[in-house]
Amino acid sequence: MAFSIFSALSIISITAFAVTNKRLHLFEIMFIWMVAMILDHNVMTVVSVNMGMYDFADQPSRYWSLSLVRIVLIPLLIVWYFDATASKAILQWALLPLGIGVLIGIEYLCDVLNVFHHTHWKLWWSVIEWFGLFVVLHYSRLWYRNVLRRELQ
Repeated sequence: MAFSIFSALSIISITAFAVTNKRLHLFEIMFIWMVAMILDHNVMTVVSVNMGMYDFADQPSRYWSLSLVRIVLIPLLIVWYFDATASKAILQWALLPLGIGVLIGIEYLCDVLNVFHHTHWKLWWSVIEWFGLFVVLHYSRLWYRNVLRRELQ
């Protein structure tokens, strides 16, 4: 059931993102996607394997659900957030709580659907994790935009 829910969410999100107008350059979108996926995967690995704060299900469908969420859905939502707020910096910081809330909601939806369980995890740690990811991505994107601007001129 979890796989079908996250598959439907991913397909709807990919379709909606594909048909909307983009404010970011294609290279910026790919850069944000890759950095978000790498950072999120590394944090999840350290927290789950080394610290034992997540307990993963043993069923293959739940593993694929988690992979779909971590590789497709969460980076897509992060890219969509940066694309929607690319026009004004103040809008980006004003909508940051909404972006963090959506990602925490996806994380806890995984917990409710038994994709994984939070064993020793507190909610405010998720807020810190996603806020840190957004800050690192914001400044990485600014650096990459500078590099891209110099290369395209």
